[in-house]
Parts: sequence; C-alpha cells; structure tokens
Amino acid sequence: MFEVNGIYENRKGKYTILEINDPKMRVRYEDGTEANLKIELQARIWENIAVELEAKEAKKSTRKTAVGSHTQHFIQCISLPDVEELTFPGWPEKVIIARRKEDVKTVKKGDRVIIYLIELQLFYAVVTITNDGVKQKTKDYFYNIEEEDALFFSFDIDAEAQSPETAVSIDSVELESYPTLSKMRLEADAYLKMSEDDFELLAELLTEVAEDDEDETIDSNDDDYEEDIED
Repeated sequence: MFEVNGIYENRKGKYTILEINDPKMRVRYEDGTEANLKIELQARIWENIAVELEAKEAKKSTRKTAVGSHTQHFIQCISLPDVEELTFPGWPEKVIIARRKEDVKTVKKGDRVIIYLIELQLFYAVVTITNDGVKQKTKDYFYNIEEEDALFFSFDIDAEAQSPETAVSIDSVELESYPTLSKMRLEADAYLKMSEDDFELLAELLTEVAEDDEDETIDSNDDDYEEDIED
C-alpha cells in the first residue's frame, strides 16, 4: 500500500515516506519533523481519511444537484432562551419556524439558510430546507410564543459549529447584503434574504469550522487514530 517517496496523510498532516522497515516506516512531515510510524495503523488512518473525503465530495455533489437556479438564500435570526447553551426550540428535531406572513409566503423547499444567534452575534450553522413547510402546534417544539400554530420547515444540517468559540462572529466578516447587521434590531425567527455570494462566504467559513471540530473530536476520542511516534 505504501511506497518510498510516496506522499500520504494522517491526522497530523501530509508526510513523505523515507524508508520502510516492516512493521514500521520512517516519514517526514511537511514541517520537516520525522517519525517512525506503525504501517498497519497508518494504513487504517489513510483508508479512513479517503472514505471521509469521498463522503464529503458525494455530499457536495448531492447538494449541487438538489440546489436549483431558483434557490434562495437567507439568514434566520434565532433568539436563544439561554445564552449559556447553544440549544433552542426546534433544533433537536431539525425544524425551523416561519412566523411572519412574508416568510410563510417566501421560504420554500430547497432554500438554504444560515442560522444566526442574535444575542451572541454568531453565525452558527448552514442548513438546507427539505420540505415546503407544515403547519403544526408551536408547543410541540417547545416554542414559548403567542402563536399556537405556525409553519415549520424540516432541514438537513450542512455544517454546524460545536461551541460559541468556534462559531463565526459577525465582526469577522463583511456582508454586502447587511453591512450593519450587528447594529440592526432583529426580530426573532425572521428570515433575511441575502446574496448568494454572502451566503457562500459564510457557508465556507462554517464548513471549515465544522471540519476542524470533527477532526478534534476524532483525535481526542478515537484511539484508532492515535499515532505511535518514536524519536
């Protein structure tokens, strides 16, 4: 599987194989450091990385196919019941609400949405709406609002930050659609229509955040990804 002078990758980064002495091989990383790695373990890591990359490419391809020329892009403004926790009504069930008349008429299946947390001024997730909306009881999703019924949209999560520290701050981006978003008085659960360019900017940032969070989780929780490095 491995060849001398071949370039491969593990959770630390890309490396070049200097020599192979089964059951280990000597490698050099891009930063110049060298290490002796177990061939069997590195083969498993390399295969897992390849599977992950294929899955990501397949997801991107599926998303592009599903997203047509009439796709709209929105920011949905979410008010947190508790700013200490990144939990809010509807999220565990993967539904988002439309309360305003203009949103009920405008938002539809296939539209893509950036979730924005008002109190924290953070962009938290990217989702794609998967149905045309169903009228349901608001209490079924633990909404503490005046309306007894509202339109709910199911969604798929494309990318999601795992903590406030890794979410994208409004101060770190410039949006042509809403250059003064941080100063705007925002209505909870409202949808703000945005340009595709602004959406793609935020979606890319959140995707990078989600991938970094995933890598850190794998590194810390899965012993199979641990490297056996010797001086």
